[in-house]
Amino acid sequence: MQPFTCAMLSLFAILTISISATSDAETDFIKASCDTTHYPDLCYKTLSPYANTVQKNAMELANTALVVTFKSAKSTSKIIRRLSKGHDLSMRDGEAVADCLENISDSIDEMKQSMVAMKDLDGPDFNEKMGNVKTWVSAALTDEDTCMDGFEENDGKMKDTIRGYIVNVAQLTSNALALISMIS
Repeated sequence: MQPFTCAMLSLFAILTISISATSDAETDFIKASCDTTHYPDLCYKTLSPYANTVQKNAMELANTALVVTFKSAKSTSKIIRRLSKGHDLSMRDGEAVADCLENISDSIDEMKQSMVAMKDLDGPDFNEKMGNVKTWVSAALTDEDTCMDGFEENDGKMKDTIRGYIVNVAQLTSNALALISMIS
């Protein structure tokens, strides 16, 4: 098993196990941190279940936000792929879906790079590493926005359905970027 896969499975297990009893101070920390993001309600809703893991640690909160975003992007990619199969798509919709899937794949890769880098921030090159993380998360957000660009001239249910999923991932990504930016 690849090192990244092992590390991610461990982190997912820790996050899953930690959804247990939490203190008010831990959830208050998440609430206050989320209030600095563009989508504070979504931020709190998706991150408060991990309060026991996060505690009052900004780095852990940013890591958790990245993991939540990564999982949502992977899920969205699977949903879009499934939506595109079995539907008689117009040529325009088919091209837009294919482009969107490529953009989401790029976004997932950039989040993966960010998660790996967030685990190795120690040392004198902290600012450089954090700069890279912010760049990758910003690029992921751009990829998500680009996904929707392909549907601009399309109409119909496919566009609206995919837009709902992509907007959610983009908002989670924006929140993760804001929480990462609080660290550096």
